[in-house]
Amino acid sequence: MKPNEQTDISIQNVSKIFRTGFGLKKTGVNGLSLEVPRGQVVGLLGPNGSGKSTTIKMIMGFLKPTAGSMTVCGHAVPSKISRSFIGYLPENPRFPKFLSGKSLLQFYGGLLSLRGKALAHRIEFLLDLVNLRWAANEKVQGYSKGMTQRLAIAQALLNEPRLLIFDEPMSGLDPLGRKDIRKLIAEVHRELPEATIFFSSHILEDVEQLCSSVALLKKGRLKTFCKVEELLKVEAQRFDVAVKHDSTTETKSLTGTQELVTFLNEAKNKGYLVMGISSHRTSLEEALFKDETVLSGAPL
Repeated sequence: MKPNEQTDISIQNVSKIFRTGFGLKKTGVNGLSLEVPRGQVVGLLGPNGSGKSTTIKMIMGFLKPTAGSMTVCGHAVPSKISRSFIGYLPENPRFPKFLSGKSLLQFYGGLLSLRGKALAHRIEFLLDLVNLRWAANEKVQGYSKGMTQRLAIAQALLNEPRLLIFDEPMSGLDPLGRKDIRKLIAEVHRELPEATIFFSSHILEDVEQLCSSVALLKKGRLKTFCKVEELLKVEAQRFDVAVKHDSTTETKSLTGTQELVTFLNEAKNKGYLVMGISSHRTSLEEALFKDETVLSGAPL
């Protein structure tokens, strides 16, 4: 199969069934089909148990689908060539604690057949990118959770991958740590605009700030895959207008700019005093979970 220059992940009717013993079975993923275009930041959303990690492990070749097929950059999964396109960040990265950050990158670079000046320059670039140059010679055992995540992202970038797969990259981080990793992922996307970043999360705020598109899984099934902006257009902007008349203050809820303008003109003609206007922008959480009709989404 020739590599597809437009699609970096292709999942066709994939299911994964686990045997749990005593003849019982558990469905992790059920008939999943998904096409992830090249060069986008795509979020894989869903509550715990929705199939996010199972999907990523199948893309990586760690798990074999019970049914269906998958390709990465046009090559069948699992295969050595498909893995060569990927930079991977597991949910809980673990590194040899006796190595320094720089030594660890040198070790993994060697596993990727990187050598000499090319590897040395790549490591220096990545340490700057993830803001760890100051800790390059410190042992990994002294790294915080956030530092370990940043080092893991640097490791994932060593081979200049076309596809980056991050499994819950903000997991276990405090709000400041999450902000740092969000900023870093955005920086990686700016540095590698042709690369695809595909990451799972159950934190809607992270996905909304980073992603151009979002795929939502629910009970192992794909509920929607569409652009974030399309989801946010599902419900128009809302306004709450507080007006005072006859010694009484009341609040009017309005949908859309035109409705707001009409109401303000009416209020002016009636002699009402406008006390305040507040606007409410639809959040990704509202768009995804308001009702099942929203979940049909607008396809990419």
